[in-house]
Amino acid sequence: MSYISPLARPDHFPLNRRWETASVSRDTGHTVRSRNIRRIFNGKAVLDGIDVDIAPGEFVALLGRSGSGKSTYLRILAGLDTGIEGEVIVAKNRAVVFQDARLVPWKRVLANVLLGLRDPDAHQRANQVLTEVGLDRHTQAWPSTLSGGEAQRVALARALARKPDLLLLDEPFGALDALTRLKMHGLLGELCERYTPAVLLVTHDVDEAILLADRILVLTDGVISLDLAVEVPKPRLRAHPEALSLRSILLKELGVSE
Repeated sequence: MSYISPLARPDHFPLNRRWETASVSRDTGHTVRSRNIRRIFNGKAVLDGIDVDIAPGEFVALLGRSGSGKSTYLRILAGLDTGIEGEVIVAKNRAVVFQDARLVPWKRVLANVLLGLRDPDAHQRANQVLTEVGLDRHTQAWPSTLSGGEAQRVALARALARKPDLLLLDEPFGALDALTRLKMHGLLGELCERYTPAVLLVTHDVDEAILLADRILVLTDGVISLDLAVEVPKPRLRAHPEALSLRSILLKELGVSE
């Protein structure tokens, strides 16, 4: 079986592992297709047979207890962890936003968004997305002058400027205060409707998952123990009966008492 990775030569890995990128149509196929994914650290299987499909434009939230392997799975989809067993086929055009904005401190805001972009309309697209996240007046600001919420908006702009088919979000609002986090939820929802990427959001926040996702997965003991569609009507309110019912189901699955 072949193994294709953007980070390493194929002969570095056994042939029972496969990681591929593919151009994925927004009308057919999947943006992510993973089968029987196992990831072992120090003899322990953190992921032990993960089967997940993500359709084009679908917003999926991945919940799990601390250390359950949520970020490990995201890193596999990003191509940052290739030490796996199983098969992953993922869209070539993908972008990642981490909990830390990871801005280059010696580059101004616009230059951070433009990192790695070489196409002719890159500047126009970068300026447009900075306007969409409310930072059009900060294009020449240094990262050290930004608040935490502003830095995360730059990170989100940098990701969306790449027009990704797959947007990977690793607890991107976990370090923000409650009010800023709520504002970022609204902004992310609007931008995802506008750019229509498939999204995988790794989070420990049940309410965040219900507010944003089309579908919620729960990772327990290395496997997907729950896979539920979110049928709460939009705009979503935490007090909606269906949201409260779903919250109760998810908390129970996570072993949390209300």
